[in-house]
Amino acid sequence: MHMIGIYGAGKNGKELAPILKTSGLLRCFIDGDVNKNNTSIDGVAVLGPDQFVEKYPNDKIVIASSAYEKEIEGELLKRGKKNDEDYWLYNRFKGKILHEMLYKEFGKIYVELAQICVTERCTLKCKKCAHACNLVPMNQKDMSLADIKVSADNFFDKVDVVGEFVLIGGEPMLNDNLAEAIDYIGGKYRDKILTFAVTTNGTIVPNDKLRESIKRNKVTVRVSDYSETLPNLSGRYKELYASLEGLDVAIWETNSKDAWFDYGFGEVDNGNDANVLKGIFRECNTPCREIQGNKYYYCVMARSISENMFKIKTPNYDYLQLSADTSKEEFLEFEVNGPKKGYLDMCRYCRGGSAEKYRIPAAEQEKNR
Repeated sequence: MHMIGIYGAGKNGKELAPILKTSGLLRCFIDGDVNKNNTSIDGVAVLGPDQFVEKYPNDKIVIASSAYEKEIEGELLKRGKKNDEDYWLYNRFKGKILHEMLYKEFGKIYVELAQICVTERCTLKCKKCAHACNLVPMNQKDMSLADIKVSADNFFDKVDVVGEFVLIGGEPMLNDNLAEAIDYIGGKYRDKILTFAVTTNGTIVPNDKLRESIKRNKVTVRVSDYSETLPNLSGRYKELYASLEGLDVAIWETNSKDAWFDYGFGEVDNGNDANVLKGIFRECNTPCREIQGNKYYYCVMARSISENMFKIKTPNYDYLQLSADTSKEEFLEFEVNGPKKGYLDMCRYCRGGSAEKYRIPAAEQEKNR
């Protein structure tokens, strides 16, 4: 087993570090800036490339700097390093190699990001909502506490560690059982979760019961702050932030300056050529899994859009049916490579990875809202 140096301590590097550190595989960060050498980031040493290669010649490298990926790879090639042997590019390592490495070395199944959608209802009606929650009536039933528990149990029966486990919506605070769901998942599985989170649009201020549950289980509150687009909500966000003070939990904030991607749902039709759809699937490489009951969906948006917008149930091959007979090898194969067909039905109606080229204002509301 070789230790790993992460080349680049930006967003990608910092997101990758926790799972490598937890697994005992992280040697250090690598940075070409001499001013950062022999320092540390989050308790992890920072070495220069020459220092690293000289001191740890047999260690592996993950290139996590997207801005300088080609330059760094060129450096490594000049040093005689080989791709997929001595070093890996970030996306390939994160999406495939890491999962296989953890299973081979430790027998552990790792998932980067998994979610339970506790309600499809939302307090906002955003244009081009990536989950089509704007089309869900407010009288639709939320996921029951019993179903949330079953979903979590089925997931963690197969998974040993998850980078981030999120309770999402819609607006998850609409579900009256959210505090109990957090306590159940936190009480049974918190040691398997690196980041336990709730994502909220900030329009609901949590009550004392929910606040205590968030605090008790060290839940990160991910706030989508749309006060710039929706200035009438500014006061509500102030209330929300005030209610979270003193809980000693992480608050991760986005705001309406951050444009959304337009995935093209309802407008795009890529046809039914299997090779085209496989290409869209590969380019997308989404990490966003979802668990509902005994169904493990490869793409949370594919599931929600198919049901909320197209009013159809997700095809069987778009998810893995979990049961006592589902082996870890079968789970790993689905996690790393997706469905055997090589794509999802919703790939036909999605821009996939190219959606980043199509930006739209965040949280613009429908006029009739």
